[in-house]
Amino acid sequence: MGKLLISSLCRICKLAVTSLLQIPEMKTRLEEKIRALENEKRLLLEEISQLREVVGLSEKAKSLEAEVDKLRAEAKALKERIPRELFKEFTETVAILLSAKEKEKPDDECAGCEEETF
Repeated sequence: MGKLLISSLCRICKLAVTSLLQIPEMKTRLEEKIRALENEKRLLLEEISQLREVVGLSEKAKSLEAEVDKLRAEAKALKERIPRELFKEFTETVAILLSAKEKEKPDDECAGCEEETF
């Protein structure tokens, strides 16, 4: 029975020594896993931040598109309520005014201005 006890104690000691030798390796593996997880976390946080910006911009664009469509529809409805003859007269007047304004534009220099030298 003494041999059995000594044999069991030897096995326990060998297991303890083996466990002690494996601890640094386990520690190293856990540290590597932690570094990898921290890196993945950082990348995911960056991605989430960028995705939130894209979602925000997309929602803003949709909102503005809806607003612009509504304004276009309102402008069209108002134009349709204007009598055709009056609308035609208005567009002709605007064209004449724009044409006259183009003719009034001075060239590169103002007619009454003289070049100053310092």
